[in-house]
Amino acid sequence: MTLDFFRQFHEIVARRPDRVALQLIADSGRESFSYRRIAEETARLSVFFHTAGIRPGDAVGILMENHPRWGIAFLAAQSAGAVVVPLDILHDPATLARLIGHAGCKLVVVSGRLLPAWREIRGRLSPAPAAVVTGGAGDGLPEWDEILAHTAACPALPLVPRSLDDELVILYTSGTTGTPKGVVLTQRNVYRNVVEILRVIHADEDDHMLSVLPLYHVLALMTNFIIPLYVGGRVTYLQSLDAQRILKTFRDEGITIFVCVPQFYYLMQRRILEEVARQGVLKRFLFRRLLALSRFGAERLGVHLGRWLFRPVHERFGPRFRLMCVGGARFDPAVARWFRDLGFRLVQGYGLTETAALVTVASPEPHMVGSVGRPLAHTEVRIDSPGEDGVGEVLIRGENVMKGYLNNPEATAAAIRDGWLHSGDLGYLDRHGCLHITGRKKEVVVLSSGKNIYPEEVEQFYLTHCPQIRELAVIGIPEDSGTGERLHAVIVPDFDYLKAQQIVNAYDAVRWQMETVSQRLPSYKRVTSFEIRTEPLPRTTTRKLKRFEIEREVRERKPARMQAAPAASEPETPTEAALFQLIRGMKGNCGIHRSMNLELDLGFTSLERVELVSSVQEAFGVGFTEAELAEIFTVGDLLSAIERRQAGSGPAETRVTWREILASPLSADDARQLHAVLKRRRWFEPVYQCLAWSGRILGLLLLRARYRGLEHLPREYPFLLCPNHLSFVDPFLVACGLPPRLLRRLFFLAASEFFTSPVVAWLGRLAKIIPVSPDRELRRSLRLAAEGLRRGLVLCVFPEGERSIDGTLKPFRKGPAILAVELGVPAVPVAIRGTYEVWRRGSTQIRLHPVSITFGPPLTPAPGESYEAFNARLTQAVASLL
Repeated sequence: MTLDFFRQFHEIVARRPDRVALQLIADSGRESFSYRRIAEETARLSVFFHTAGIRPGDAVGILMENHPRWGIAFLAAQSAGAVVVPLDILHDPATLARLIGHAGCKLVVVSGRLLPAWREIRGRLSPAPAAVVTGGAGDGLPEWDEILAHTAACPALPLVPRSLDDELVILYTSGTTGTPKGVVLTQRNVYRNVVEILRVIHADEDDHMLSVLPLYHVLALMTNFIIPLYVGGRVTYLQSLDAQRILKTFRDEGITIFVCVPQFYYLMQRRILEEVARQGVLKRFLFRRLLALSRFGAERLGVHLGRWLFRPVHERFGPRFRLMCVGGARFDPAVARWFRDLGFRLVQGYGLTETAALVTVASPEPHMVGSVGRPLAHTEVRIDSPGEDGVGEVLIRGENVMKGYLNNPEATAAAIRDGWLHSGDLGYLDRHGCLHITGRKKEVVVLSSGKNIYPEEVEQFYLTHCPQIRELAVIGIPEDSGTGERLHAVIVPDFDYLKAQQIVNAYDAVRWQMETVSQRLPSYKRVTSFEIRTEPLPRTTTRKLKRFEIEREVRERKPARMQAAPAASEPETPTEAALFQLIRGMKGNCGIHRSMNLELDLGFTSLERVELVSSVQEAFGVGFTEAELAEIFTVGDLLSAIERRQAGSGPAETRVTWREILASPLSADDARQLHAVLKRRRWFEPVYQCLAWSGRILGLLLLRARYRGLEHLPREYPFLLCPNHLSFVDPFLVACGLPPRLLRRLFFLAASEFFTSPVVAWLGRLAKIIPVSPDRELRRSLRLAAEGLRRGLVLCVFPEGERSIDGTLKPFRKGPAILAVELGVPAVPVAIRGTYEVWRRGSTQIRLHPVSITFGPPLTPAPGESYEAFNARLTQAVASLL
């Protein structure tokens, strides 16, 4: 293989001139460019550049979307001896003007779609560089097709031969930590890497690559343009990046290799796991077992079974697909192993813009999975000042290391010392010589304990285990003591997922899941606080988080639930004005906008939402069904629902005060469900009692369970049992301690998510458990509970609404207080101790530990007592018993 790209390119053009090299698939159709056409257009454009005054060493910018002509512009500038400056089209005109001026571009190739931005850029530069427009004429600028028609081709490429040590490209870094810097790469930097990459990863003219990364990023430039043309392959660029369109392209176009950043693969894994979660219990079980079998075969036997075990997954990518490649950012080793177990050949690379994309490459060999591989043949890697764990800064030396930063000798001197590039990445080398990246040196969070935390590792853990979260950034914020930092998260919820689950309280849903899965992490790696925002997190073009920007926003942030809230707007209709005024009456004189989320931006809890609906009914004379309420997330959603009601659209539901809700007739479906659960099963009562006695004996023998205060249990019915909640075993232990007269009357409310299986649902009916969703069906939950109490039964309900995450008492929700006050029934405080140690939330381990259950004197609501006052009394009573 040769470092002379044009020599290699000429051989391919001569051998297969009519083979498609680059193509764009857009909504309007397909544009295909053969090798012959690319060579001809490159030659003519190269001559035009020369006649326009471009000389060796001059800078030519490219401001275009992904398109075959982007690549032709690159090759033409190279042929003319110019230094190519790929420009990020997502930058604002002011930034682009600054970069073009910094690079000293004498000419810029601009796409027709970006002409408006170019006009603003040109107005900021004096003198303004010349321009060529492609995909449309405008402003009297030379147009691509006219240039080709009136320019003679040069006899051979390149027009101006240059040495390997001449500058080829200036790539501006993505700016994750500040202002972008111009990385100057020579032809040797780039083409030495091309040759060495192809020695490790086989690619040839039969390969077809799909490109979704922007060509102005070094990884895409190398893998989705230069390397395919070097081997005579084909590249397809997509205008639409919709997931279904990408999969369709895989199948229809016969894609063989796909290169992308980690974010895409995380999303792919998440979508596959969501689909698996929608399957039945047996299919979910088989998926996990087959995944384990595939891992055993790969790691112990050297046999890769995944492609056959998970054939339906692979069929979506088409029969020719053979290789996944990932780079551009740190990739979670667990996700790499997961794709390997699924049967995909995944190659991972590590590198920087400063190293012409790649330094190391990890092949799919088992011992390399989870690492970024070994250094390329021409590259050396060493770890600077490793700690006890072997982790230190990654230093790089080789022919791929940049010439320096453009016009920035201070930054160049800081980055390259004694011939070694200081990458700023932290990592270690294993016994196989493979490099493992742990994080960025500047991003390490140093806790007050002195431990170093790598944010990307923590972020990927939560993203993998919390489907409620779409995006997450972990940063360090100062401890109050000033001795270190603690972990804080900025979270964008996955509102599509929450809506599909009919979850309206996103903050609590995210908090619950994060608290639960945090138990799987060492305590020092757990996020201790978080805030919610509704706008996407700022990212670079390669989807890296702009942490410096996020940290600045956090320092200047508003209260957590107001983060990133839209600016207030003036109401446009009388109905809108009245609704805004009503919300201000409940939440204070705050700014309101139609797009504001009722919970995240305005702070409405589930109960406050019901109170808001009650006020809406009184103010507008309308009501809503439960299904409609589950679809209301924003002020605009509520306003639209009001306007539909005022127009007489849909069935009305006007029972909105708690007294009216609890007294309303049951729907036919609710009546059937309640009868199926609460009906007396005389044949089962002796069995139930025997099970309770057996449970009490086992509790005594294994957990030394002690029951106190049983004499406080009322002799008259109905009443509520209100224990604190520490563990899954709490309801079983409470039930086992009750006398037979109460056990026959006992019923529970429980989260419906635990009763999806037919067998579990049947057992729940036997135990008189009513499955409900307290978040999306709060009114229905309390209505069913009220009906059971009116039938003279005893309701066991946990006022905290969830198991404690650390064994301490959590705030009580007002639901039990509403039932007690509105129905005038007593509530018995119950204190449970020890079950947190038996089976704590987030753990799969069960331990033996002494347990006690104490029943306190019943509390009866006083005449006119508010929900809040009774709830406070109940909380204090349980706390006193504890």
